[in-house]
Amino acid sequence: MVVKDKRVLVVGLARSGFAVACALAARGALVTVIDRKPPAEFSDLLPQLMKDKIGLELGSQRQETFLRQEMIVISPGVPWDLPQLRAARERKIPVYPEVEAATWFLQGTVVGITGSNGKTTTTTLLGDMLKASGLPTFVGGNIGNALSSAVEEAKPGTRFVTELSSFQLEGIHEFRPHVAVMLNLSPNHLDRHPSLEAYAQAKQQIFRNQGAEDYAVLNADDPWVAGLAENVASQPILFSRRRELPSGVFAAGGKVYYRVRHLERVLFETRDVSLRGDFNLEDVLAATSAACVLGADFTAIRKAVREFKAVEHRLEFAGEIQAVEFFNNSKATSVDATLKSLEAFERGVHLIMGGKDKGAPYTPLIPLIKERVREVLLIGAAAPVITGQLAGTVELVQAGDLATAVYQAFAHSRPGDTVLLAPACSSFDQFKDYEERGRVFKELVKQLAKEVAAGVFRDSRLATRDSQLGTRDSQLATSDSQLATRDSQLGTRDSQLATSDSQLATRDSQLGTRDSQLATSDSQSVNHEALDEARETARTMLGKTQKPGSAAEASESQSTNSKSRVTNPESRVTSRESRPAEHVGLRYVYEVDAVEHAEVEPHLAPEEEPAIPISEGTAETLDDDALPFEARTAKGSPKSEVRGPKPETASPGSGVRSPEFKTASPGSKDPSPKSKGHGSKSGDEKTESDAPPDSRQPRLPGVE
Repeated sequence: MVVKDKRVLVVGLARSGFAVACALAARGALVTVIDRKPPAEFSDLLPQLMKDKIGLELGSQRQETFLRQEMIVISPGVPWDLPQLRAARERKIPVYPEVEAATWFLQGTVVGITGSNGKTTTTTLLGDMLKASGLPTFVGGNIGNALSSAVEEAKPGTRFVTELSSFQLEGIHEFRPHVAVMLNLSPNHLDRHPSLEAYAQAKQQIFRNQGAEDYAVLNADDPWVAGLAENVASQPILFSRRRELPSGVFAAGGKVYYRVRHLERVLFETRDVSLRGDFNLEDVLAATSAACVLGADFTAIRKAVREFKAVEHRLEFAGEIQAVEFFNNSKATSVDATLKSLEAFERGVHLIMGGKDKGAPYTPLIPLIKERVREVLLIGAAAPVITGQLAGTVELVQAGDLATAVYQAFAHSRPGDTVLLAPACSSFDQFKDYEERGRVFKELVKQLAKEVAAGVFRDSRLATRDSQLGTRDSQLATSDSQLATRDSQLGTRDSQLATSDSQLATRDSQLGTRDSQLATSDSQSVNHEALDEARETARTMLGKTQKPGSAAEASESQSTNSKSRVTNPESRVTSRESRPAEHVGLRYVYEVDAVEHAEVEPHLAPEEEPAIPISEGTAETLDDDALPFEARTAKGSPKSEVRGPKPETASPGSGVRSPEFKTASPGSKDPSPKSKGHGSKSGDEKTESDAPPDSRQPRLPGVE
C-alpha cells in the first residue's frame, strides 16, 4: 500500500495508534492523530509525535476532521460503528484496522490467532515453540506489542504471531494471515457487538482472504468452529483433546499425536503440560498444530510445552497463605473464561467477580458455582447485574473494590480453599486494563502474606469494614422487627376480614333462604290467581251455554259462587259480582250452533236445520277493503258489487244462515253495537239484528 503524501487519520492514541502513526509518518504519509482524551493523558508520547511532525487533535473528535482525510486507520478500542466513521464510509473514505495497516510494511509470515478464550496462552506458547526451533519470531497484536511496532525492527522471513480480537477483524479489507487459528466461540463483547451472530461474523473474517496455499487451524471439539472446515478456502487442520482424528493433532491415551497423510508421530505426553485446567490442553494442541504447519522442530515443541508456565494474568499462581492458594486470572474477561477457570478447581473456591459489564448473561456459571464455590465477592459497576442473575446460588458479598474482596475472601477461607480472581468483566471501570487489575491483585496477596506473618492481618481496613457490617446488621435487625410488627398487624386485619367475610356469608345464606320462601309464596299466589281466573272463565262460558233458569236458581248460583270465593282464605281475587259493569271485557264470538242457541235467537232458522260451519279464516267484516283487489270497484263505478251469491239465491230451506255477533256477557239480550268498519259500510249505528231477515248477506266458507 502506497501512503506517501496521503492524508491519513489515526483514531485512538493508545499503543496501537501510536505505533501505526509513527510507521505511516516514516513512509511519507501526512498523519493526524485524534483522540477524545485530553493532552495530559499522553504527555509521554507528545515529544515523539511532534518530532515526527504528526498532527494532533486531542480532547475532541470533530466530524469534519474525519471527512477531509484520504484514509483512516483505527485502533482496536475504537467502535466500528462510531458515527464519524459511518459518515466517512458514506463518503467512500476507506477505514482500516491497525493490524491490517501494519501488514503493508511487513516482510514475513503472518499468523493470526483468535477465539473467545485462550488466545493469549496459545499465542505465547506458539511463539515459544517457534523461537525454540530457531525461527525468527515476533509475538504481539492484542497482547504486548502492537503489530505495527515490528515494522522497523523485523527481519525478512520473520513469523509474526499475532493475537487478534473481534475489534481488529471486523473491518479488515485485504488482511491475509498464512495460518489462521480459531480456538472457540462463546458469547462475549455483546456490549459492543449488536448480537452473537455479529460477533461470530467478525471472528470469521480471519479466513476471509485466505487461499488454497494457506491453513486454517480449527477446534474439532467446538461445533461452530468445526463447521467452518467446509466453508474455508484454505486447508483445514483440526485438533481435539476429546477424540481421535483421522488427520490433525489429538490427545489419546495420555499422549499427543500428530497425524497427517501417512505420517503419525507422538509429540509429547499430556502430563508434560503443567498448565492447570483441561481447557489449557486445548490451547496447547492449537499451538502445536500451528507450529507443525510452520515447520517447527518436534523436539523443540516438546521442550517448549514442558517449560511453559502460565501466562501472566492467565490462571497465574499468585501465592499461598496458610494453605490457601491465590490465582490471578484477570485475563478472564468473559463469562466463558470464568467458567473454564472454575473447571480447574474441585471445590472451596472464593470467587472474585465484577468490573465493567460486557452484556453477556452470567447464568451459565450457576451450576459450577453451586458445585464448587463457597462465596462470590462482587466488585465494580457490574455487581448489581451479577447479583440479580446469581441470587439464590451461594452467598454474594458486596465487596465493592478489589482490596476488600481479597481480604474478605481470606478471612472466610479454610485451609485447602482457593481465592480466584476471574472477573468475567472488563476492567475499565476501576483499572486501566486487565493487566493493571492483575498486578494489583498480586500486590494485595503479597501484602496480605506479610500481615499474616506479622500477626496483624486484621488491620484497620477490616476493622472499619466489620464496624460498618455491624451497623448494617443492626439496621437490618431493626428493619426486620418493623416488618414483623407490620406482618402482625396485617395478620390481625386479615383475621377481622375473615370474620367479616363469614358474617357476610351467613347473611347471604339467610337472604337466599328468604328469597326461596318469597319465590314459593309468589308461586302459590300465581297458582291461586290462575285458579280463580280459570273458575271465572268457566262460569262465563257456562253462562253462555246453559239455558236461563229461574231467578231463584240464578240467585242460588250466585250465592254459591260467592260463598265459594269467600271460603277460600288464600284467594286474592275479589268477587266478580262486586266489579263495575264497565270492567267486564267484551269480545265478539260467532254463534254457529243454531240448536244450542235457539232460545236466545228465536228469529233464526229452525232447530232441525243444520248450521253451516264457517272457517277460521273468514273475516269479521264485509268491507270492500277486506276483499281481494280484483273484487273491489273503483269509487263511483256502477259495476261495484260484492263477490259471491246474491241474496235471493239463498232459499229459506237451504240452511244457510248469516252469522250474528253476540257479546261475551252471558244472558245478554242486546248485542253490543258494532264499531265503524265492523258489519256496516255506511258507518251508522244500526246492527245486523235490526235489519230484515231477508236483507242479510250470507257468507260462505272460503270467501275472503
